[in-house]
Amino acid sequence: MFTFDFLDARHGDCFLVRWGTPGERVMLVDGGPGGVYRATLQARLRQLGAPGGDAPPHLDVVCLSHVDDDHAGGLVRLFRDLRQAQQDGEALPYAVDALWFNSVEELIDRHAPGLSASVRPLLQRAAETDTAVTASYGQGRDIRNAATALHLDGNAPFGGPLVEGAAATLGDLDVTVVAPDEAALAELAERWREAKRRGDPDVITAAYADDSVPNLSSIVLLLRHEGRTALLTGDARGDHVLAGLHDLGLLGDGEPLHVDLLKLPHHGSDRNVEPGFFERIRADHYVISADGVRHHHPHEDTLRWLVESRDPDDPYVIHLTNHIPFAEETLTTLRRGRAFDVDVRGPADQSLVITIGDRP
Repeated sequence: MFTFDFLDARHGDCFLVRWGTPGERVMLVDGGPGGVYRATLQARLRQLGAPGGDAPPHLDVVCLSHVDDDHAGGLVRLFRDLRQAQQDGEALPYAVDALWFNSVEELIDRHAPGLSASVRPLLQRAAETDTAVTASYGQGRDIRNAATALHLDGNAPFGGPLVEGAAATLGDLDVTVVAPDEAALAELAERWREAKRRGDPDVITAAYADDSVPNLSSIVLLLRHEGRTALLTGDARGDHVLAGLHDLGLLGDGEPLHVDLLKLPHHGSDRNVEPGFFERIRADHYVISADGVRHHHPHEDTLRWLVESRDPDDPYVIHLTNHIPFAEETLTTLRRGRAFDVDVRGPADQSLVITIGDRP
């Protein structure tokens, strides 16, 4: 069994990866914006607990792809509940084995030792005036502190930052980190150097503002289980995803890479991908986590590039986590003379569930 539960994360990401029998194992990837925890995630996690409440819900891994409110907000609240129970001497509401999380400062220091400390005063200045930076900086700090208090720091079993080439196995789930790659880290470090040279916190603001600059620190995971594969791209830029796959020998110059499931980068934004991205990576299930309200995601061009990359008779499914009229209208037009299907989470459904098994 290899199943994905995409929750209603509004304009963000929040989903479960479930695998293994007879004992099911679970990974939580991102938590959506803050309100998602109480609205949907908390109830879904409680369903993972033992019948009768004899044991708390168990999560093998909580993975935060990157620090941005539409991914981190819900996890901040989850870890606050864990810390509150710990401080009150009560049983923890969830049993979490590991947290996978890269702080931007750790990534900067990996590429340029000591740089983050010298730039931190500028970052603090930026956080005083820019709400995007304030949220991201505070959330990263809160999650890092909670991880330390709960003995979840260290990115076990990786033993360090999740960067291109890192690999681990959880039971019979093989995990390979595709990004951030060295080029993304170099670009991120250069922005911090530029901020230091200019003494200008606005340079860092751009590095944190996901609505204007794609997040360079986003973790991209390739999951493999019993011959099935899923590529989870966070908000990474498409060229960095392709570069990471190429560097790891997973993508050559000839045939495209086939995966069973591809979560589109950055909610289907046209800023993160180009037509060639879909020419190089093909899937049976394409998932777009978005609601089309705060941001115009997914963009019509992204949907067109995806569909035009496939032959008309190719069977595959495009999944939407929410009803998005402009996206569905675009897909209706694109479906003419083509074999793909569209799947939209129903308003009464807790999550959009995809079980990777037979081909579409």
